[in-house]
Amino acid sequence: MDKRFIKGLFKDTAHIDQPEGTWRYAKNAVINNKKGSLSNEGGTELAGHLGRDLVTGAQNDKVLGKIEVNNNRVILFVKDVVSNTKRSEIGVWEDNKYTILYNPNPPLDLNFQESNPIQGTFKIDAKGDLVVYFTDDLNPPRAFNVDRQIRESGTSVGKLYGFTPNNIELLNLFPHAGSVPHVELEDLITHQASILEGGGLLTAVYYLALAYVDDDYVATNFVTVSNPISIVEEFDFTTPTNKKDGAKEGSQTTKAIKWAITNLNTDYKYLKPVVIRKMGDATEGFKLNDIEVTTNNTTVTFSGIEGTSPASVEDVIIDTVSYEKAKTIQQLDNVLYLGNLTSGQDLGFQKYANNIKLHSVTKTIENFDEYYATVDGLNTGFARSRVNEFDGAVQNVDNTKSYRYQPNIFKYKGYMRDEVYAFYIAFVMKDGSMSYAYHIPGRKPILPVETNTAGQGQVGNLWTDIGKLNPEYAKNFHFLDRVTLSPGASFSQHRQMNYWENATETYPNTEDYEVYNGNTPAAPIQGEKVRHHHFPSNKNSSRKSIIASNCETADATTVPLNQKSWDGVELTFQWDQDTSEASMIDESNWQQYRFNDDKSAPNFTQGINGVSGTLFNPTDASTALWNRREFTADQKMTVEVAWNVWFEQDGGTMGDVKTRLMTTSTALGSGANEVNFDTIQQFGTGSCGSSRLDFCGQLTPVVIDLEPGEKVWLETQEISHGNDHCFQANHQSTSGKSEIDCSPGANNNYGIDCTSDSPNMNCKSWIAFSIQSQAQAIPDNEYADAKISHDVDILGIQLSDIKIPEELADKVQGFRVYYANRNHADKTILGQSILIPATQHNAQIGICRESNNNTDALKILNTLKNEKENFWSIDPFGKSITNYPKYPSMQIASGSGVNTTTDDFGYKVFSFHDFNLLRSHNSIASATHIDLQYKVRNFAWNGPRIEQEKKMVSYIENNDSSKIDEIVQEWGWNADFNCYPQEIKSCILIGNEYSAINSREQPRLLTQKAKTYLAGDTIFEGEPLGFGSKLFNEFGESSVVFGLKDNHELPVTSAQNRLYNTTGWPHGNSFPDAGQYGVIGQGLPVLTNPLPWTSGGNIKSQNFVANLKAFKTDVYKSIDSQDLVWTGFEVLGDDLENFVIRNNNLQGSGDTVDIVPEGIFGGDTYLCRYGVATGLKPSNPNQNSNPERAVSYHIVESSDNINFRHTQDSDSMYFPGTPARKLLEYAGIKDFSSLDNSRYNDNYSELNIIRSPFPLPLSQSLREDFPTRTHRSAKADTTSLIDNYRIFLANQFKDLPKNRGDLWTLSSFNNLIYFHMQESLFAAKGKQSLQMKDGSESFVGSGDIFAQEPDEIIQTSGGYAGTNSQWAALTTRYGYFFVDKESRKVFLMGQQLQEISAIGMEAWFKDNLKFELEDYGLKNDYDNPILGMGYTSIWDPKNRRIILTKREFKPTQAFKDGWNASVVSLPCQSYADGVIRYNSNKKVYQIWGQTMSSGPTNCAWTDIEFSCNSGYFDCAGWTISYTPEANTWTSFHDYIPYIYFNTSTDFYSLTDKYNRPVVAATSGTTFGNAGIWKHNSETNRGILYQENTANTMLNNDWIDLVKYYLFEIEFIHNEVKSTDTLISNLSYTLETFNQSNISVLEHGFTDFLLYNTMQVSGTTELEYMINTRRVGNSWTINKFRDMAALSTSTDTYYMSASTNLLGGTNTGTVTTSDTNNMFNVDGMSETINISYIDLNKSWDKQRKFTDKWVGIRLICDNKQNNLLNLYSTSVGARKVHR
Repeated sequence: MDKRFIKGLFKDTAHIDQPEGTWRYAKNAVINNKKGSLSNEGGTELAGHLGRDLVTGAQNDKVLGKIEVNNNRVILFVKDVVSNTKRSEIGVWEDNKYTILYNPNPPLDLNFQESNPIQGTFKIDAKGDLVVYFTDDLNPPRAFNVDRQIRESGTSVGKLYGFTPNNIELLNLFPHAGSVPHVELEDLITHQASILEGGGLLTAVYYLALAYVDDDYVATNFVTVSNPISIVEEFDFTTPTNKKDGAKEGSQTTKAIKWAITNLNTDYKYLKPVVIRKMGDATEGFKLNDIEVTTNNTTVTFSGIEGTSPASVEDVIIDTVSYEKAKTIQQLDNVLYLGNLTSGQDLGFQKYANNIKLHSVTKTIENFDEYYATVDGLNTGFARSRVNEFDGAVQNVDNTKSYRYQPNIFKYKGYMRDEVYAFYIAFVMKDGSMSYAYHIPGRKPILPVETNTAGQGQVGNLWTDIGKLNPEYAKNFHFLDRVTLSPGASFSQHRQMNYWENATETYPNTEDYEVYNGNTPAAPIQGEKVRHHHFPSNKNSSRKSIIASNCETADATTVPLNQKSWDGVELTFQWDQDTSEASMIDESNWQQYRFNDDKSAPNFTQGINGVSGTLFNPTDASTALWNRREFTADQKMTVEVAWNVWFEQDGGTMGDVKTRLMTTSTALGSGANEVNFDTIQQFGTGSCGSSRLDFCGQLTPVVIDLEPGEKVWLETQEISHGNDHCFQANHQSTSGKSEIDCSPGANNNYGIDCTSDSPNMNCKSWIAFSIQSQAQAIPDNEYADAKISHDVDILGIQLSDIKIPEELADKVQGFRVYYANRNHADKTILGQSILIPATQHNAQIGICRESNNNTDALKILNTLKNEKENFWSIDPFGKSITNYPKYPSMQIASGSGVNTTTDDFGYKVFSFHDFNLLRSHNSIASATHIDLQYKVRNFAWNGPRIEQEKKMVSYIENNDSSKIDEIVQEWGWNADFNCYPQEIKSCILIGNEYSAINSREQPRLLTQKAKTYLAGDTIFEGEPLGFGSKLFNEFGESSVVFGLKDNHELPVTSAQNRLYNTTGWPHGNSFPDAGQYGVIGQGLPVLTNPLPWTSGGNIKSQNFVANLKAFKTDVYKSIDSQDLVWTGFEVLGDDLENFVIRNNNLQGSGDTVDIVPEGIFGGDTYLCRYGVATGLKPSNPNQNSNPERAVSYHIVESSDNINFRHTQDSDSMYFPGTPARKLLEYAGIKDFSSLDNSRYNDNYSELNIIRSPFPLPLSQSLREDFPTRTHRSAKADTTSLIDNYRIFLANQFKDLPKNRGDLWTLSSFNNLIYFHMQESLFAAKGKQSLQMKDGSESFVGSGDIFAQEPDEIIQTSGGYAGTNSQWAALTTRYGYFFVDKESRKVFLMGQQLQEISAIGMEAWFKDNLKFELEDYGLKNDYDNPILGMGYTSIWDPKNRRIILTKREFKPTQAFKDGWNASVVSLPCQSYADGVIRYNSNKKVYQIWGQTMSSGPTNCAWTDIEFSCNSGYFDCAGWTISYTPEANTWTSFHDYIPYIYFNTSTDFYSLTDKYNRPVVAATSGTTFGNAGIWKHNSETNRGILYQENTANTMLNNDWIDLVKYYLFEIEFIHNEVKSTDTLISNLSYTLETFNQSNISVLEHGFTDFLLYNTMQVSGTTELEYMINTRRVGNSWTINKFRDMAALSTSTDTYYMSASTNLLGGTNTGTVTTSDTNNMFNVDGMSETINISYIDLNKSWDKQRKFTDKWVGIRLICDNKQNNLLNLYSTSVGARKVHR
């Protein structure tokens, strides 16, 4: 029967059951050269070579990876694996030529390594350039623009893109920024040059973010984001400086910002600036035009009016992620995928960070935020005087001395004193990305007392009950400063920092929390409590915030004249004949009557009552009030007015003339109103009149109430027209008319002598005023102004002992310092403010002292209760000592410890006005105690005279006639019936001396829940919270109110107020009332205690500045979950060397002081002057009902820049933005401190939290290895010049289940991505297809393959179809091919998963997929065919087959002996001498023994190189092919290269089989390992990796050296397997073609062999007409006999003692060998065992082949280089009956 070969290689059955159409063994065979045939495979021919040497190529080079790209090009990644330079290069294979594209000039190196093969993919970008993307699990993933390199570098292959970069990292897929830009503002000491005019920015804060862009328009991440810049409406030169305040977000300004940029990377073409604006709740980005980088510095300006395009803030804030390594890479649907990722964020620096020391420093600002509290400034805001005029001169206020100055905000924000911070150090990597941030522990405790239970032993006079806050965890360090706990400690111990430890958080017991001082280990902190940085408090005199007062007082330079009191002044104004001018009366309009303003004649100012004011010269009043036509009030006053005026007609007849007195007094209504009038109806009827003269007037004074600015005047009009004109009289007319002559005393002219003996005094026109106004308390020269000036210290840090090992320093370009964002939950200081003590009362609420005894008033007023009740009055300012309760037992401190004082006045309840708390209403539930910071002695002004606004008041009037009481209502004030008096009591308190707190003012505990936000104008039920009574706050401001625990009250004597004590008042008894404050004002604000101060009476007003604190056991928990704030401090470039250890020597000091001598700032705290308006209207019978109001102004620390609060409307006024007078007028009515009225743009408190690094995770598994993660790029846009394959957004990843091992490779097939894990195969979902009825496909799903969890192809408990063989995974048109070495299977994933190793080869693969070294410790994840251990595969496009190659090192006997060594000998007694082990960390075998370089004992582990020449390993492997179309395995092959690649028509390989360098005389090749060998060569059949292309050998010599590899095909004939048959001949049908492709009459095969169960012919040469001849179309072979060696076996099996069938006993049996196999089988090699055959076997023993089957192997030595096509075989057989 003819046997056809169509079903492939099959070895899974016994020979007798070999399936029809299969073959048993094949070597170097292919199928389908012609359908239905088996053919000998073509050999390899030298297609090209590595290197430029035309004779030998680059023998030291090895290809580590390939990317098959378009146009039959292949990108090769090459490494010199021998020479010392070990250079790497990228080249291209094109048109059978290898061309080097990039081989960087030393010392740059691509760092390719044999240990890390390269995988990649490619894309054609929008410019048509070929870009390849590759990864090797060692270096960062990279991208290389091939066409750009060819275009711009040409033959200069040492340059990248035509220029020599400073770093090779420009190739990184994640763009490598290199030098990180440094951003600064230009601070020119006296002014800044960064906030410019000429822009259009809106009020907000602005950040500058910078990235680089290369020539391919690929942008790096944004590597720098500057500190925020606050834009407000005003400029630095605004005066007074306090007018430079904030504004509502989005307000228009005329400003622009200019940033100065240094440290630029000139390897990049462009700098990409994006401005981020935070405005209200909106965060927006503005992309400016890219800036060409020509030098390492530039500037960026943003005006807001230039052309910008929107920028995605997420692109800036959210990093496009960066990974240090990726194991696998793939693309699908224009998206690039990376898998099995390693982040480089963890440098392993934590154990070095544990040794860093942090200490506090200060920076002094002298004359901080100076403010001139002048009389006019407080009263009108300098409306009537020169701004900042003090002591006779206008003062220059330095605008750089506060946090209104932008460079101070940018660089010098400080840290809150006594607060706890968590600091971190993070490194700027070479690529510009950030490492993890490493926690810097706080200092260690100095003495046990720091961590003793709080109050134990009364250390520092701390109250013993403080510890009761938390008996287990409350420690002294929570409450006391270091200066108290360890006053004698050295700086190296305390570093001017307090101690802090978290109570319930400890450092992990991991290697990271060892401590290394450089390279020297120190005591670890593992298991210790986490320590943070507790800053010194204001009790530390060298670190307090306010270090000096520079305040001054001086006599007021300007008391505005129009504010003097005119009480009692009388004024008369009249015409003067010498100076008057003619004035004709208008016939249709009212015309003001004009009077003289000559003040030289005193009798002109005698007034209505004939006397002048007694206090002031009336001339001053005339100047202030009169302008010839109008009287204008400059203060509230009442005036009496009388008038008399004359007119003269100019011939003819006159009409009526009306004159009227007018006023704008609002008391008479709105607008101008007529007061009285008189009319001349006929001239000449008066006593002094004539036919042409007459007068009119109102001689009885009229009373008019005037407010400031209101006017009085006379006006005249001719109301009925005559035929002539009328003039104001008393003038020398142009027609020569004479003056008026009167009879004596005519018309009672009020003191004007009109007698004949006063010839110069004629009867004249006049107007007279008599003024009543507020009395002047003191004269002008007794007013005082104050200069408010202090020196302050900003709190910062320095770091020391920063020591960076060289191996870490070489990975970074610098470092930055960060701190954890101090959110409200982590604050131990909730706020800072002055304390204003409340007074306690027992009285009815709702009545006042004025109405208390008025029974009628009680009918109008309502009290809350008829009986008295207790309440706390939330006073606007501190009261005198006797206003406070006495407490039976208060704790105080003395030198001997804590004592108690009995029956003393104390402060118990306080209002607290922290700005941040009031504007945010953050929770105060955690508040536990207060800690006093300063005792402040204030300048105390009594407020100006201020009246309440009038309102409709009611009173009861007794009608005597009707005997019925009537309720009367009127507009005004009424205290007796309404408790609504006219005047307000007020004061202004501004801090001068800030004194240290002594030991008797230690932290005080709050009582129960006595802490609350108190709304303005309320009466709050305080009893449920522990206040003990109500909180009375009618017409008061919003505040925080709290009460102290019993015995924790503050003694009043520690900071008492002396409101009414005038002792020390510099003006003695002249004006004693002016020495009091908080009383009704007598004029303008009066400074009651000007300097100099003594300890006596002029210490009038005092406040405590206190912190509201929260006792917390733990803050910033845990250290790896914090949001970090950048301080703005960074060390870059050459400065880094100051901190690097090289050769065990620190290159500098390791201290940041050498970089920034002034310190590191960038904190979250501002020092600000803070103005608070307070108010209250008493409503009890013990107090007058005059409202009490105050403005207080003090320096505080705040997380808000209080300077930038703003006024948005009349309800949001504040001091000093609004004059104190105005605030005193409305405080408590408008509630300026309410949540709605505290106007502040939150943006001005922004910190730099954009793009901060992540803290080092405590869990090591979360740090840097992501073995199951796949991360994808943005989708490529074929129209965009931007390479989206280099943009990886942070959230675009998928983590696969970790129970399936690591992700080993990514593959794409059938429009899906496959995630291939070690133990299973997953397919992405999202693009599933449905077959439609019309045969088309419809895709369903979201299209986003990350939108759903991927499917596991086959779900089993232990996984199925995984892979550890990345380089054998192959995608073909027939499916995804891969090897599962773990389960010893091979798969093809087409429409479904198929185990193709089970197609006849299951047993063989099970035996041969395993590495033998796995029995000797090698892990099954070793996968590196290039190094010699692993699998690789290729698609053969010509023969449409998959080729799979295994390469391995097999252990030699020497290795096995070493593995099993057990003898221990001197001197290396630690291990057995010569023993071999596997080091899984290094993935290398090592041998123990003596060595010359391992120390005094000369014993060490030495690595054993994986090499065929090491003596411990032999090189081995196999290659097998699979034909998908036939679904069969095809053949084994003799080539075992380390790498393949293909084009659309051919496949190629490279070998490393030759020793380097190749010796032509023995190898038959000169190119050898450098050769690029093309397969399927029809001219070199049987020849592999040999050539004589360069003709270095004679051809005959070369032919002698060539090794020909055999074409072998073995098949089984078992057609009649049910019975034995005798084989007489065999035949095969064959076509033979020579090199000219001519069919020749040749038998083709050169040898054959037959075998069956026991018989074998041996390899027999075929000889024409000797043992083979052509019969028809077939070749027939005969003359074969069994050549198996025979022997007589006497094995017991054959030696039975029983009688045998022949009647005798057995003496042995003649048989073939029972100790040797017929074939030696090793992987793909199956050769006859020469021990099994006997070539000298006698002819009579050479039997014919008899069995139920026969195996036949046909062999061709390929020397004729003919093509053989084998179609079928057959055997001649007949039955055998014995």
